[in-house]
Amino acid sequence: MRVAFVTEVDWLAGVQDAAAAGADLICLPLLSFGPYVADSLDRGGYEKAERAPSPCYTRALEAAEGAWLAASSYESEGEGVFYVTGRLGRAGQGERLLWRQRYLDQWPGRYEPMFSTPGHLPAETIELKCGPVGMLLGGDLRSHEAWLSLSDLNVRAVVCATADPGDLWDKTSSVAASMALLHGFTVLVANRGQDGSAGVAFDPRGEPLDQVTPGIVELEEAA
Repeated sequence: MRVAFVTEVDWLAGVQDAAAAGADLICLPLLSFGPYVADSLDRGGYEKAERAPSPCYTRALEAAEGAWLAASSYESEGEGVFYVTGRLGRAGQGERLLWRQRYLDQWPGRYEPMFSTPGHLPAETIELKCGPVGMLLGGDLRSHEAWLSLSDLNVRAVVCATADPGDLWDKTSSVAASMALLHGFTVLVANRGQDGSAGVAFDPRGEPLDQVTPGIVELEEAA
């Protein structure tokens, strides 16, 4: 099963390129279709929200040409109600995984509680060729409770999306490797690419998976 990470600013072109490379699953970073709105105390960030369900996600599904797509959107569900919503689905497939970021970062440069409501959906999975898959977003990746909720569902892989610069990215990827080892997951993390990386993947031993080409890894299919 071929997994591609898309971290380009031009997300539509990135999705199209991943589909052309034969990806079965395409993973985009946190707030896949726009800027990271919580980097400053600017109320103008609210204007970047899309009405749920995200029209950009629908466009990305079409561009994925039958591949599964994991992406997250800044969505408004009514006056003053905003979520960071992740979806994993594919065009023409009725079933879709839905997850809303539950653990929000709050410190200078990351003002997520100002812009988002914590998600309250129960953890769930969707069946892909590699087995049951779950999703985590942003600060969820640094919450052991979030990982435990997926461990209870016996997931085979966790698709993650973040927007972490510098030292925070180092911390997040270290936690992801540790959780892969602790729970026996394969962990796939798409970052916004501030460090020039094209995403990272860890096997159930917490070891980085080799990339077939930059931004592409191969997973074994479930027996």
